[in-house]
Amino acid sequence: MLTVGGLLVPHLEDSNKKSFLGIGFGAGGVPIDIVPIYQLTALLPDFTLLIVDEFLGINGVDESVVHRERGQLVATLNALEKVYGMPVKREYCSEFMGTDEYVELFSQLNSEIRREGLEGAIEFAIPMSKRNVASACEYPVHELACVKYLSARGFTQKIGPSKEIVYDRIMSLLGFQMSFGYLLEAYALGTKSADVVVHYVPRSRGPNNGQRIFLGEDVEKVTAKLQQGCDEVLRYFCKIASVSGRLLGKDYLAEEEIAGLYAKKLKREAVRLVVQNIVEPCEGVQDENC
Repeated sequence: MLTVGGLLVPHLEDSNKKSFLGIGFGAGGVPIDIVPIYQLTALLPDFTLLIVDEFLGINGVDESVVHRERGQLVATLNALEKVYGMPVKREYCSEFMGTDEYVELFSQLNSEIRREGLEGAIEFAIPMSKRNVASACEYPVHELACVKYLSARGFTQKIGPSKEIVYDRIMSLLGFQMSFGYLLEAYALGTKSADVVVHYVPRSRGPNNGQRIFLGEDVEKVTAKLQQGCDEVLRYFCKIASVSGRLLGKDYLAEEEIAGLYAKKLKREAVRLVVQNIVEPCEGVQDENC
């Protein structure tokens, strides 16, 4: 477990490993929850973002839409780099998934999956909402193949949201030489329970169709959404905003301080820290990049 200014960050086996995280994107904006992903740049000496643009094409998204939405994510990452002063290394799936090396690796993995009798595990990894897509069975294998490709280039630690555990278990069964780490859970707002969402997927809103905060939204809208958060969700926002405050040299709360907040006081601190350490610093800079 790593800490920044007394704040807990994801469970990682070794912070010195060459690490990567696959980040996607979609229509509707860039969620504020990519901030804790970007913050890994300050915590890990060798960290790379793998932008999984090619996977949207696998899901049938038009190339022009992929190009536009990828540009929005890249512009937001550029803005975060300007605000917090830390460049983040990036690789793109589209740059290698069409190569002969990758195509051969993908074919070999398919054969290995059949040989090991893991077809059922692969099918289980496909989300229910995608099982009617013709290419759905290829999607989990591409997930594995990308990790195998990066492993051959010296990456030894994969980080991701908890939903990726289903892929990680298959990789372990196949003997991948890779450690796995997981992000702090991200949550929707506007629900009575703490509903987990995928950090970088705008339309991920949990089982109760909650709300998400998007980078670039004004203070009033962000404040209104935070006012609808339950305590567990607001503690999450206090944590990521406090890490941002630490990086900016601004006010922040330590883990034990956040744990001791409840109800109105917690809500007040969450709004204050998110606005002060994320929303306002990103306002002008993000406009320049978008």
